[in-house]
Amino acid sequence: MSDRFTSLEFNGKKAILQINRPTLLNSLNFQVLKEIHDHCLLLKNNADIQVVIVCGAGEKAFVAGADIKEMLEFKSNKEAQDFSEFGSKTFSLLENLPQIVIARVQGFALGGGLELALACDFIVASEKAKFGLPEVTLGLIPGFGGTQRLARRIGASKAIEWISSAEKYSAADALSCALVNHVVKQEELNSFTDQLSDKIIKNAPTAIRIAKTVIRQGLHCHLESGCALESKEFGNLFLKEESHEGMQAFIEKRPANF
Repeated sequence: MSDRFTSLEFNGKKAILQINRPTLLNSLNFQVLKEIHDHCLLLKNNADIQVVIVCGAGEKAFVAGADIKEMLEFKSNKEAQDFSEFGSKTFSLLENLPQIVIARVQGFALGGGLELALACDFIVASEKAKFGLPEVTLGLIPGFGGTQRLARRIGASKAIEWISSAEKYSAADALSCALVNHVVKQEELNSFTDQLSDKIIKNAPTAIRIAKTVIRQGLHCHLESGCALESKEFGNLFLKEESHEGMQAFIEKRPANF
């Protein structure tokens, strides 16, 4: 399916969610956020899709930030807060999808663009990608979860530096602080991300969904509680058809058929 500013395409067990505003560097306005939100609601209940790739159209930008022209039309603090809260709600929905969500970043991921990427499970970047949260140059702070997710990803002190300096950081910089998982040549970005998706898709889908859930939930509780949740879900998976097939395939020295 497609919308005016975004598209959601399906290819087997993979979905591609693309922001399509290349002339405006794929900037995020309310309509774009609403379309992303609606796509996530569709994906949330789609058990056939195992991997979602989030990307931006064109060569220059993944997403270069929020739509400043639209923001200038806000007439009150309440309008600005509502915009921030809806963006945060949308990115939380994306973050908590049952699928593995990969941000494929080929250019600028700035402001709301970096916040969108941070809401994905991990980031694959072109060597030409640039990352940053420059909101303080506008007299603002990140509004779609950036202060929280960046600190959790790269540590509080590094996040404070990134946000307060408003610098644009290279893909190599982002890799060095574990903001991104992989950096590849621009011409190899799509094929590398597809190959990585295929590696995920060949594994047990229910186990992957549960592993993601346990990791996400475990980040918000004590280690002992997280381990208890892990043990519970390990037990729940043990007698399911997937685990039987996986273990039987291992014994028989053949690929598992999930």
